[in-house]
Amino acid sequence: MPYLQTAEGIVIPAPAFGSGGFTIATNVDGGRNESGNFIGQVVGDDKFKIECSFASMTPEQMMNFLKIWDRQQGGKFVNDFRVFDPRINDFRTLRMYVGDRSGRPYLINKTTSRPTFWVDVKANLIEV
Repeated sequence: MPYLQTAEGIVIPAPAFGSGGFTIATNVDGGRNESGNFIGQVVGDDKFKIECSFASMTPEQMMNFLKIWDRQQGGKFVNDFRVFDPRINDFRTLRMYVGDRSGRPYLINKTTSRPTFWVDVKANLIEV
């Protein structure tokens, strides 16, 4: 069973060892009053974020990974992902958008000028 995949079944390579960390954000609409006491309340539900890093990807893996969000190639900014949620200790499907995506080309083919691999690939998935 893959660690991350879209609801449509596109499997994302397993994150690098030590990656795949998460953050849970609680949004509040307050600050502090003149006495320095917190005032405000929680706004909406907590939001789940997965920080993914991949040691390397083949050119095909990188292309398919980026296509998920590339609207010019039929991708969507917001997608449903099957993710492991430690709050319930199980997999669930969450609507998530992607933050910045990055990577570095590695071993450039001198004949084609194309990368043989991509390294240090990173992306964040954030619950809508």
